Amino acid sequence: MAVEAMATWCLNRYKTLDLKTCTKSQVNSLINKLAVVMNKRGLLKLPSSLNNVGMLCSDGWCYFNLSSLCVSNQEKCGYVVVDCINTCNKPLSFLSGEGTLIFHFKPDVTSCEQPGNCGFILKTVPGNGTLRTVKLCTESEDYESKSIHFHDNIRAENMHIFYVDKHYGLLPHNYYLVPLSWFGWLHSGRDTSGDVKWWESNLFLFPGRFKILYKT
Repeated sequence: MAVEAMATWCLNRYKTLDLKTCTKSQVNSLINKLAVVMNKRGLLKLPSSLNNVGMLCSDGWCYFNLSSLCVSNQEKCGYVVVDCINTCNKPLSFLSGEGTLIFHFKPDVTSCEQPGNCGFILKTVPGNGTLRTVKLCTESEDYESKSIHFHDNIRAENMHIFYVDKHYGLLPHNYYLVPLSWFGWLHSGRDTSGDVKWWESNLFLFPGRFKILYKT
């Protein structure tokens, strides 16, 4: 969440300071400060797969090395990243109506003889705002005629959902993280375009993927 807050800070500066956002050196300095806070508080580090995150700064779209916030390849991590099985290039439209996201995920179970893959489903339900709320499906009827089955030791409170957008041609990893909170601002029209379709055509150029950071 701190990394997402940092990305949101960059975006807020971009939209309020005549498109002038923070510099790459400022973001790197903030990353170093976050690492100090994590060590002092004994917070769990992120999976190594999140080492590089793309963010918008005055130097353009830049990738930042988050290795100081992540475990090394040899260390055990208290989180896993779970990918949605399907890609999505219209995340704003998805969160505006009825939709489901399917994830393959085997929790800590001794054995499983049920047919299909272990996993879970997230679905959008009406919320208080314009966008819908994402809810974990826990009822057996939610999984009827599906290729996955649910284990009730999977908990929503252990999940943090985010979106990763592909941007081909950007190195080294060709993706950047989009906090879910951004969708509320983009959908609200508080920008020069005021058009959800415009954002989906210009910001989300390639199929991305919803992901879950799950605390094990």
